[in-house]
Amino acid sequence: MKRVRQIQLSGLLLALTAVAIWLRDPLWMMAPADTLPLALGLPLTYFLGYPWHSAKNSAPRSLHLLAVGGGIALGVGWVIGSLTLLAASWTLLAMIWAHWSFARQARRGRLFWLLLLSFPWLVVDWPVIGWVFRLSSATVAEQVFKLLELPAQRDGTHLVIMSVPVEIEASCAGWNLLQLALLSGVAFGTYEIRSASRFTILLCLIPAIAWLANLLRILILSGIALSYDAQVASGAIHGLTGLVVLGAVLAMTKGLCRLLDPPPAISSRIV
Repeated sequence: MKRVRQIQLSGLLLALTAVAIWLRDPLWMMAPADTLPLALGLPLTYFLGYPWHSAKNSAPRSLHLLAVGGGIALGVGWVIGSLTLLAASWTLLAMIWAHWSFARQARRGRLFWLLLLSFPWLVVDWPVIGWVFRLSSATVAEQVFKLLELPAQRDGTHLVIMSVPVEIEASCAGWNLLQLALLSGVAFGTYEIRSASRFTILLCLIPAIAWLANLLRILILSGIALSYDAQVASGAIHGLTGLVVLGAVLAMTKGLCRLLDPPPAISSRIV
C-alpha cells in the first residue's frame, strides 16, 4: 500500500510540474491555437503506452541516481529559464517514474520523444532554427516560381513574385506548427512501426517531412496571394492551411512507415 501511495504522489507531482513548466514562459500564448495542442502529447502517451500493468519489483539504485540527476537538471532549467532543459529533464523523470511504477511494454521507450515534444520549447527557445527554417523555405520557393517562369526575387525571407510581396514570417512558414507536426509524426510512427531501428530512421526523417509540408503551405499561400490578394492569403485561409500541413505530415509519415516497415503479408491459401 505504501508503494501505491508513493506512485500516486509522484505521478501527481509530475502532473503539477508539467503545468508549472507550461506556465513558466507565456511566450507560447502569442499563438495558442498552434502551440496549445502540443499538450495532447500527454494523453497520447497514455494511449500509446497501454496496457499499464503495475510493476512489483523495486527500482534499481542506478534509477534512483538518474532521478536525482533529472531533478537537479529540472532545478537548473527553472533557474536559468531554459524551457528545453525543463522539458528534457521532466521527460526523463516521467520515464523513470513509468519504469518504476509499471511493467515493461514493447515500444514504451519511444514515449520519451512524444513527451519531450509535448512542451513548446522549440518555438520559445530556438528562434534561430526558425530563421533557418524560413530562409531555406524562401530560397526553395523562389526557385520553384522561377521554374514556373514567374519573375521572383528574394531578400532574406521576403519574396516578390510578379510584383506581389510575400513575407515569409514565422506564422506563414508554419514555424509555430512545426513542433505539432513533429509530435504528430512521432505519435503516428510509434503506433505504426514495429522495428526499433526503423523507428530511429523515421525520427531522423520526420523533420524533413515537416519541412516539406510547410514548404507546401508557403507555396499554397503564395499562390493564393498571386491569384487573389495578399490580404486573402493572410485571412481565414491562412489558418486553414495549417490543417493542410498537419494532414500532409500524417500522409507522408504513413507512406514512409509503410516503406520502412511494411505490414506482414496475409496469405490467402487454405491449409
